[in-house]
Amino acid sequence: MNNPLIVLIVFGICIGSSNGFQTYMLGKRTVMLCNQLEHNKLLKIRCDNGEGEKLVKIGGEYEFTFGDDFFGTTRYSCTMNQGPNNFKHHQEFAAYDASWSKAFVATCKWIAREDGIYFSQDENPPLKRYAWDDPHLLKN
Repeated sequence: MNNPLIVLIVFGICIGSSNGFQTYMLGKRTVMLCNQLEHNKLLKIRCDNGEGEKLVKIGGEYEFTFGDDFFGTTRYSCTMNQGPNNFKHHQEFAAYDASWSKAFVATCKWIAREDGIYFSQDENPPLKRYAWDDPHLLKN
């Protein structure tokens, strides 16, 4: 009697682990990382989303889209390094955490500028969150 129920639960978990299903059922999430640096500096970006390292020119952006996991524990971290001289200034930060928004569609936008890294969620005005080379989240 319980065997069909167990099979359905396991099947649902397997289907739910695919990103397309998660996006359809649990909403669309987008992380955008933008280069607004000056003096032709490149922005080197590495996130733990499995896509490897990206180089973004001034005015350019890198983005990835996904769905939250079923348990609401999705989290992505990224590192930004500004160049061109050995990419000596950097910052590592949580680029997305499922606890930040319960909206069906959410966008987290991170903007690299000369004085630090700014954050905007769902089209709100960007606020400075990090200074370069400083691991402490700024209080706003």
